[in-house]
Amino acid sequence: MTQGLDLLAEGGTVTLTDGTEVQLRYSFRALALLEARFGSVGAVQQAIDSTGSGAAFGPLAQIIGAGTVGPGGFEPHIREHVDAKGVRTVSDIVYRRRTDGALLEDLLDPGRLDEYTRAFTAALSRALENRSRGNVPAPVTTVTPGLETTPSLGANTSTSPSVPSTFQSLSSGS
Repeated sequence: MTQGLDLLAEGGTVTLTDGTEVQLRYSFRALALLEARFGSVGAVQQAIDSTGSGAAFGPLAQIIGAGTVGPGGFEPHIREHVDAKGVRTVSDIVYRRRTDGALLEDLLDPGRLDEYTRAFTAALSRALENRSRGNVPAPVTTVTPGLETTPSLGANTSTSPSVPSTFQSLSSGS
């Protein structure tokens, strides 16, 4: 099966502060993590505040982290809570490197924001290509604070369903 190789498109690699390079790959598991955290893949774009007055680095760490799961060598640790009505909500996902337990957020360099944005946009777009329509993806725009608008390809809020309220993530310790 060669489709997995398609996800490893050029531009999907990020360099961490310790000098290691990590290939971003958005598998079904990675996309499910993003949906669990943001509600839908399309909502990921909205989570990144383009005005500069809200959160940007936290959502970017989540997006990059999801792409490092599996072959990237990072493991998600999910923080969730259940309200009085039994509704389960994922409040945060922390990504730890399997080899040494280092937190991904501690290894990301704010000075490489543009590189990271290009890498996850390329890898995520590649993962969301609609192969059934002759690889003609729907255009989507990713906006990052302080950067130019970067055109990307992939799902949008009208094509990406939200996570059902019955979604139950697995504990990272099991």
